[in-house]
Amino acid sequence: MPIPQTSLRRTLMVYSIPTENGNVGHARNTIRAEINLGLKKGYTGFAQEKGEVLAFLTDLYKQDGAAGKPFVPFIVTDSVITYAYPTGDGWHGEHEPALVLTSDKSPLYAANLSDEDWAVLVESYAAKLGERFEQFRVYVTYTRVEVKILQKS
Repeated sequence: MPIPQTSLRRTLMVYSIPTENGNVGHARNTIRAEINLGLKKGYTGFAQEKGEVLAFLTDLYKQDGAAGKPFVPFIVTDSVITYAYPTGDGWHGEHEPALVLTSDKSPLYAANLSDEDWAVLVESYAAKLGERFEQFRVYVTYTRVEVKILQKS
């Protein structure tokens, strides 16, 4: 059953674009990053747990927050990576559990960082994740997005 337009208008009126410290919660052209992190150590190692990655990230946030540094909040999604590699017996196909960590540069909380500085921060997380979870490669992808934050009035 469709939502009546009057109900939808009332709901939207309760939420508005916030401002905080002079920053507006809307950016028409900002950057999104995705980090693709495999959970297997090497090609033959055991798979690591999502909980280990989450604990590692939140510990980094605590350290950065205590030091007054900015941090990048991520949405963490379960995924699977498929790939192939050469062996002595020909090519071998494989797959492994993975996580996709996604974050948009917030117009409220990262407004003082340039896109380049924010990307350096994202890549520092990617490198720390790769090192901690013994990954040969960690992929970081950037796209342009519009971000609109709606906050309850």
